[in-house]
Amino acid sequence: MARDPELIAHQEWLGYLQPVGLVVSPPALVDAQAFPSKNIIPEHNRFLEMVDQITLERENDPQPSIRDFPRFATQMLGWEPADLVGTAEGGLVPDSLEVTLTEYNETLRPSYAVPEFDKTPNGDRKWLMLIQRVKLGLNLDDTPETDSKDHRWQASPQARFERLLRESQVPIGLLSNGTHLRLVYAPRGETSGNLTFPGRP
Repeated sequence: MARDPELIAHQEWLGYLQPVGLVVSPPALVDAQAFPSKNIIPEHNRFLEMVDQITLERENDPQPSIRDFPRFATQMLGWEPADLVGTAEGGLVPDSLEVTLTEYNETLRPSYAVPEFDKTPNGDRKWLMLIQRVKLGLNLDDTPETDSKDHRWQASPQARFERLLRESQVPIGLLSNGTHLRLVYAPRGETSGNLTFPGRP
């Protein structure tokens, strides 16, 4: 029985990235008519033009780092400047997207947000995605070491971001430490999943 070549192509690139949980499925991508481009040289060259080569602690080889996420979003992903709230063109991230952790006296807040085209019946904005930038090179899954007097929530960037997504009820997000870009799906009351794209090929 012949297999769909586009389905196989999606299975291959997802296999390289080793997703955690379910983020996207090959059949859904085929149904949405999303097909991997085979001619990636122009996009790869454009990517190399907008990253810096950095060497992190405990690393020997330099690796590409996205230092300017708004520039990356507009020039690499093709977003309009106004699509990214949290920039000069997009305006401020609204307080409604903040999540207060009263038990830790701490507030979670996204770095950027992407609005949907449509608004709610009362004119409020709906949100398609939240984006969180963390310290350059910070491990997304490790809980950073802190002072014993620090009473903030001791959790990994991934856990903190998942809670922000669930509590704000915006289930889709991007988490970035500059060297990795992670697509996170964390719907409220359901199991989360993530898919990490390394800057280094």
